[in-house]
Amino acid sequence: MLLRTSHHSKDNMTKQLAFVFLVCISVLSCREKLPVDGINASSPVLFRFSPGDYFSFDNWKLDVYRQRIQSSYFRNSWTVADTGRAMRGWTRVAIVIDSTFDATNRLVRRDSLLFRSGDDGDVYQWGFLKALIAERETLNLAPQWDRIAVFSQPLGSSWVIARIDTSIGGRTNETIYGRILTTREYVGPLIINGEERAILSYRIEITKSRLDYTFWLTDSPTSIAKVLDDSETLRNSTLRELKVIRTRQ
Repeated sequence: MLLRTSHHSKDNMTKQLAFVFLVCISVLSCREKLPVDGINASSPVLFRFSPGDYFSFDNWKLDVYRQRIQSSYFRNSWTVADTGRAMRGWTRVAIVIDSTFDATNRLVRRDSLLFRSGDDGDVYQWGFLKALIAERETLNLAPQWDRIAVFSQPLGSSWVIARIDTSIGGRTNETIYGRILTTREYVGPLIINGEERAILSYRIEITKSRLDYTFWLTDSPTSIAKVLDDSETLRNSTLRELKVIRTRQ
């Protein structure tokens, strides 16, 4: 009797463990189908600002150990002025006012940025490469709509942003590539409408010879959450981190 009872107990325990295992698999399977932080990876990214959206960024130079140089700190902010303007050959252009403040919070510069996005999720910025290259090379590129993020093709694949002539006297063409990594990353903490949280973002790499520019883009809410410029042509790497978002509710 003792042996028979022990055998039945083992059978019951095995059945119970199998049932628990199946339940866990079912729960995990359901959880994997849920969107993470409001982003559905199977749908195009909707990089769409709303008028009145506000973003505040902290900026630093980095030393050779990737530590922030505190004396280099400054702040800049973005304020979305319009999202339906027709300009530069396109409609639904977003106009963002970019304001730069020194360490004492004094306004030192104000500029405008232009963004647009297609129905396929691709994101464009007017004059992106012109400004990027001018900071590190003696080139004066003509501004154009640069495709800074491509969600219309599989993540992990590369696309050509532009081919530029970097020679002096001769002709040397260099190709600038973009690539969106397949794994998203959390960026934060930051304050979104008064609540502290981290946001799940796509990491995008812009590269060519001696150019290593990375930024993190999210559409939940629409923003550029972080920028790291680790290009060889810079004396110091630079870091920009988004710290505050106020969206139109």
